[in-house]
Amino acid sequence: MSTQQTLNPTANTQRITSMDIIRGISLLGILLMNIVGFGLYKAYMDPTNSGGSTGWNLNVWWINSMFFEGTMRGMFSMLFGAGILLFTNRATENSNGIVVTDLFFRRLLWMLLFGVIHCYLLLWDGEILYTYAIVGMFAFSFRHLQPKT
Repeated sequence: MSTQQTLNPTANTQRITSMDIIRGISLLGILLMNIVGFGLYKAYMDPTNSGGSTGWNLNVWWINSMFFEGTMRGMFSMLFGAGILLFTNRATENSNGIVVTDLFFRRLLWMLLFGVIHCYLLLWDGEILYTYAIVGMFAFSFRHLQPKT
């Protein structure tokens, strides 16, 4: 018989505060980008689609495009990759590899389910959870490779 240990939520003393702060900043930046999509239908890439091409509407669109568009998504994607490594390394210290794989893929399957619901039931075409779940399933296999590889 094998003894299975469960993983518990990360204690406050074990959290990496700087990662939490960067994650919060990137989520707020992504929210700023999505507000344009919420308020002006199909104006995410072209503000002239919904009448947002004058005054402050255009100014805010330019600010979002220049300062938030790639930066916030890039930061959030790097944190997602770092989260894969942190989750699997902390879990490996506490239990065997099969439990880690099981828990990690359960987590990704929940993310996939929420992504599908978000995209097809709530009809948000800017859905990213589905993509992160699929990428996470592939990235899990490469977590032990050296950075140069």
